[in-house]
Amino acid sequence: MPVKRPQFVNEEIYHIIVRGITGQKTFLEEKDYLRYLYSLYRFNDKKIADFGLGKLPQEAILGRERGEESRELLVEILGFCLMPNHIHLLLRQFTDKGISLFLQKMGGYATYFNKKHRRFGSLFQRPFKAVHIKNEDQLLIVITYIHLNPIDLIEYNWKTEGITNSLKVLEFLESYSWSSYPHYLGKGKFPWLINPAFLNKILESPENFRNFVKARIFHKAELNNFLEKTKNFSLE
Repeated sequence: MPVKRPQFVNEEIYHIIVRGITGQKTFLEEKDYLRYLYSLYRFNDKKIADFGLGKLPQEAILGRERGEESRELLVEILGFCLMPNHIHLLLRQFTDKGISLFLQKMGGYATYFNKKHRRFGSLFQRPFKAVHIKNEDQLLIVITYIHLNPIDLIEYNWKTEGITNSLKVLEFLESYSWSSYPHYLGKGKFPWLINPAFLNKILESPENFRNFVKARIFHKAELNNFLEKTKNFSLE
């Protein structure tokens, strides 16, 4: 059955899910993750179509701000989480067809990945999935859900059986480099990629967001209630 996507509207926010084809891993080593994150930055520009397959610039590796003055953004990147075989993005569209064009450009990562790892064929499942974020309550649930995804890597059955080691999970999420969650806590390594100010306006401070996430990790009832709410938004 074909995936029905919402019509993308400027200034509206969308949760985007991109999966590796047939469960294919889309990141095999640290430099793959770095390459994708830098691609998110570099391709978010009307003028940029490609930047080749060469080495990553030092700005991407060291997390320095590039300081380019004349970028024409397609989208605003509000959040992200890179998992071994799928990707979550939270995007606000800035220009007509901005999200579609941005993700089309991101196909350049697949060219890099295939060449580097000597594989052929499609890397990502098509079409990608998109969920329209319609209010602040949904936004908070979705951004939290995106940032809880890495729990799968250390406690695979957490959604059905609960979290067994809450402290370990909390520490893991706050140190997971391939998610924007550390950015919202002021610990991010890639300040040139996103601006977390929009969410801090809703929650007033990074510590409030941390407490919101922590409550769902440490209290089973809060977690179950949260997961029940995610079902209403077709997040997967």
